[in-house]
Amino acid sequence: MRVPEGAEEKSVTLDIVERKEKRGDSKAESEMTESEAYSYGAADKDPQGRLQRAQNGIARLLRPIGLALRRLLVRLGEDWIFLFLLGISMATISFGLDVTIAKLQRANLWVYDALDRYRYLQYFSWVLYHVLLMITSAGMAKYISPQAAGSGIPEIKVTLRGVVLAEFFTLRTFIAKLIGVTCTLAAGSTIFLGKVGPFVHMATILATQLGRLMVKLVGAKENPSRKYEMLVAGAAVGVACCFVAPVGGVLFSVEATATHFAVRNYWRGFFAATCAALMFRLLAVINREKETVAILFSTNWRVEFPFDLPEYLSYAILGVVCGCLCCVYLFLHRTTLLFLQNHPRISTLLRNNRMVYAAFVAWVLASITFPHGFGQYLGGTRLTMKEHLETFFNNITWGIEELSLGANISGQPPNPSYSNNFLQWTHPNMSTLEILTCFVVLKFFMLLFANTMIIPAGYFLPVFVYGAGLGRLYGEIMAKIFPNGIVSEGIPIKITPAGYALAGAAAYSGAVTQTLSTALLVFELSGQMSHILPVLIAVLIANAISQNYQSSFFDLIVIIKKLPYLPKLAMGQNSAHDICAEDFMVTDLQYLVKGFRYRDIRSLLKSSELKQFPFVDSEESKVLLGCFSRKSLAKLLAEQLSTERRIQFMLDKTGGKFPITPSGENGTDEKTDLHKIEECEYSDTTYSAQETVVYESEEKQKTRTESRRRRSAKFKSHYLKMVEEWECRQLNEEVPLELLTIDPTPYRLLEKETLYQCYDLFNLLGLRTAYVTRIGRLVGVVSLSEIKEAVDGTVKGTFTPRARAQEQSEETIRLNPLAPAAPGPNVS
Repeated sequence: MRVPEGAEEKSVTLDIVERKEKRGDSKAESEMTESEAYSYGAADKDPQGRLQRAQNGIARLLRPIGLALRRLLVRLGEDWIFLFLLGISMATISFGLDVTIAKLQRANLWVYDALDRYRYLQYFSWVLYHVLLMITSAGMAKYISPQAAGSGIPEIKVTLRGVVLAEFFTLRTFIAKLIGVTCTLAAGSTIFLGKVGPFVHMATILATQLGRLMVKLVGAKENPSRKYEMLVAGAAVGVACCFVAPVGGVLFSVEATATHFAVRNYWRGFFAATCAALMFRLLAVINREKETVAILFSTNWRVEFPFDLPEYLSYAILGVVCGCLCCVYLFLHRTTLLFLQNHPRISTLLRNNRMVYAAFVAWVLASITFPHGFGQYLGGTRLTMKEHLETFFNNITWGIEELSLGANISGQPPNPSYSNNFLQWTHPNMSTLEILTCFVVLKFFMLLFANTMIIPAGYFLPVFVYGAGLGRLYGEIMAKIFPNGIVSEGIPIKITPAGYALAGAAAYSGAVTQTLSTALLVFELSGQMSHILPVLIAVLIANAISQNYQSSFFDLIVIIKKLPYLPKLAMGQNSAHDICAEDFMVTDLQYLVKGFRYRDIRSLLKSSELKQFPFVDSEESKVLLGCFSRKSLAKLLAEQLSTERRIQFMLDKTGGKFPITPSGENGTDEKTDLHKIEECEYSDTTYSAQETVVYESEEKQKTRTESRRRRSAKFKSHYLKMVEEWECRQLNEEVPLELLTIDPTPYRLLEKETLYQCYDLFNLLGLRTAYVTRIGRLVGVVSLSEIKEAVDGTVKGTFTPRARAQEQSEETIRLNPLAPAAPGPNVS
């Protein structure tokens, strides 16, 4: 019978493999030969082998796809794709968050209404819902990521200035922020906190991560300027996702986060924000919340003659009210936070019991807003913050509408109707004007109380809603004073309270954040451009009052957290142009002279804590040549005095017979190894009572021990003397400049540069330190702290030039020798 050729070849191959394995050939060679013969063998039965081949196959398939994707990114431009992905991603997250929050709030109200006959159970469910949410939110900020606490805008403001904050742009922080802000927003108007700041923070995190991914795909290198552009685009997307307002979102993000803004970054912010806003509206249409792409708050105001010329004065008065109330709010907010931070026991208690404190605050606020308790006099306790804005912006006059209804339809406060939100503001025993007054007064202090919690939350949306409520109250009062409207030239024009709500929202939120883009933001939200002039008047007046008396909300957070940032220069003052760099620079300099030695480095590092040191050519001319960083100097000194070099010196000194063998009293030498030398350096050689050595007498044992101790002490002193001589020679050596990394062009200022110019340079370039020179000669140094002190002194009117202050102190000492000397300047 004839054997097939294939079977014969297979049997021959198997014989070869078996013979190789018997001869002890390599396993890899036998497996390779077997795989060449046929694919069903021992390697195929191994799961790891199959997995490895599958991974290699997938990698071979994905490699051309990756190359094609990289070519496509390079051809189209990675910036466009990056901004598009950033916009649609954040819009999807924002829309999904809104849907989740709406369902949680509706579930809470469903449980509340189901327990209608049991008031105690209603109170328990209402309080428990908010307490659990706040505990979860505080837990995210405590255990998952402490950087997720707060708004995030102050930290972004500092980051854009060049300060690196650790763990602030990580995915862990993103997840903690997302979960925490979901719980915060699900609490609704009871806790009264928003999402603008957290979404700006999350958008910048996503922009950072997407930027790193795009860099890897394209194969480029990451640089600081590109990271800055990503953060700017992310901040714009974060605001646009909250209000579906791309233009106002970009401008607000620029005003809130950046001191200086490059025009070339405008298109990035607008493109990403437009993609985000469009995606958000498309998702609303897909989810059947809207019939078509429309604005967030639809209004039906009268466009022809909505107001007359005398109402401009009324809007100006509203701006004054918003500005004054904003100053009170910012003062109380700063005072409260400083008290909680500076009081030792309270600060320790809050730091260690964040979740307990959040639960306590939630319990107090939930008890106040309990709908069938005191909350029936607040109005809108069952409404979300979006529904609050819809109610404040509606075109009806509440006093007239209340008279048309006659009384509350249900007769029981609050009305559980979901069809007409205005009914939430009605009460059988109180008018809508009184309820709105209670809302404005109590929410002012409740918002201050809620801001003390360390949870992921935003602070712009609450003041925006509060300003709308304040403006609505002002408009309702105007409508009550002028029931027939304001008569101008014989034509009565009705008062529109919703227009005052629009102006109040823009003016109060703009005054708190000290931004002007809130005016454009409210126009994009409502689609009403008829009130553009009165709204701008109110916003400008409120901003002028706020900026003259208080720092902005975000600047206050920066100051309280002691983050490195410069305060704003006062508006309308020319004193900053009269103060020069020589008036506030530090003249007590510490520097290195050309030809310096290692000893100079060591003394400089011991006597100063500066991060960098200037380098001059000589002690006489002091021409600035560059500067060295503290890190590089410390590293060079450590290498010069390293243990390896010391041991090598000792080996060379003794001809390879390290350690040194000092002679004893009897002329004999004793040799030990390195381990015993180190023991001799720190401790004497002694014997324990458990040793097996038997001595003839105690006197003999004592004599030998003392002899060993004397030899050890002599050896130790000799060793330390040689080490000291070696270190002295090393420190006296001149430092070769090629071993150091020198910055040849540090930032320099002239003596006559004004404070205004120095302020702009520090902000624009993100400087921490700049040297002051006179025709190349180093005469002083200016750091961030000196600029800050000068700006604060200019704003408060207490600035005194350093030279004049030094002269005054010298004059005081001359007149009174017992007077204490003035403290010297401190450069950080």
